[in-house]
Amino acid sequence: MIAPETGMKPGERYRIDSVERAPQFSGFFLDGKYYLGPELQTAVGWLEGQTFVYDMVDPKGEPIYPDRVAGRIEALTLVMADGLRLAVERVPYEAETVQPAAAPETLAPKRAMASPRLTGKLVVITGASSGIGRATAHAFADEQARLVLAARDGEALAEVVDECAARGAQALAVRTDVTSNEQMQQLAEQAAEFGNGRIDVWINNAGVGAVGDFAQTPLKVHEQVLQTDLLGYLRGAYVVWPYFKAQQQGILINTLSLGSWVAQPYAAAYSASKYGLIGLTEALRGELVGQPNIHVCNIYPAVIDTPGFRDGANYTGHALKPPPPVYDPQRVASAMVNCALKPKPQVTVGSAATIARVAHFLLPGFSQLSGWLTRRGIQRSPAIETSSGNLFTPPSGERRVEGGWRQPTRPSPLLVAGAAMLVGGCLLAINRSRGRHR
Repeated sequence: MIAPETGMKPGERYRIDSVERAPQFSGFFLDGKYYLGPELQTAVGWLEGQTFVYDMVDPKGEPIYPDRVAGRIEALTLVMADGLRLAVERVPYEAETVQPAAAPETLAPKRAMASPRLTGKLVVITGASSGIGRATAHAFADEQARLVLAARDGEALAEVVDECAARGAQALAVRTDVTSNEQMQQLAEQAAEFGNGRIDVWINNAGVGAVGDFAQTPLKVHEQVLQTDLLGYLRGAYVVWPYFKAQQQGILINTLSLGSWVAQPYAAAYSASKYGLIGLTEALRGELVGQPNIHVCNIYPAVIDTPGFRDGANYTGHALKPPPPVYDPQRVASAMVNCALKPKPQVTVGSAATIARVAHFLLPGFSQLSGWLTRRGIQRSPAIETSSGNLFTPPSGERRVEGGWRQPTRPSPLLVAGAAMLVGGCLLAINRSRGRHR
């Protein structure tokens, strides 16, 4: 919802006026999000109330604006931190798309009005009831794919089916627990029937998490995480593989994470799952010799704004909050669509994931540093009761795409100290490496 104080209205585009010797904003706002161009699906900024969060980084991977906050929008005026005021103007883009007398090349519609690119393709999405899965369902619905949506929460799935239908797409809800061999097999069979014998894209996305000291977290909890986050993906690949082989075509997309490269202390089973998925996908790719049209794509998101941190199992005895920066789930959904159009072995979403991967490579003691920071962060959080969360049953309450974590806040002293230690450690590792090669 757009804050009325901004002066903006839903469904209309707005651009920031360009002024000499002032920051240049070449994109546009639409429904509270900021895009660089109509053909680019991923928002690089958004409004949080009146705050304009601009998620752009410089060539070194650093945010262009402190805390990624470009300023505040008041009555169609962007007020920047230094007091500079730039006009925000409505763009009457509707008239641009209706020009009967123009040459064909000038009639190229805006992306929002373009022809769908995946019309009729059968796409299966597990974990589609909330978070990344729900956002991905919306993104594929916008491309007019035929959707088969799977999750344990049948009521939430019905809502997503309605949301996809409102976007003009056909969708089928199949209540599925990815820890069940039988239910996964039935999911594949129903999907193929809905797709007239074909399955074009299968997205393994269902996931759970458990945070807590390894020895104090029940063994059955660790096992359930592995059953969902690792074996659930293996089951998905297993049941769709025969269809891909028979078609000699298909795209398997797996939602991995930053945790596939950087182990997450106090989330041992989650880390084991994500590391294991790299081995699984590499092994599957090794079996695809002579099958150039079957692809396995891995998506590596950084920390994403989903309900997962709230719904997951928590055995720490303290409230959990995702560490910044936290990214929009729509960015992952757009990456999924792009992989369905042009498959890539791996796609990273969020510059923080890339930075953490490099730091983990350069700093041998990164896991110990991460563990110390995680422990300190947990201990400073309010005390709460332990809970198994959504591990064994679907979570209660409203199911939604976003978790509401993306709030513009200044970095805590702990985060600043941790970043300084990380940079210092990386420099130390580089110097030691140079010393060994002298």
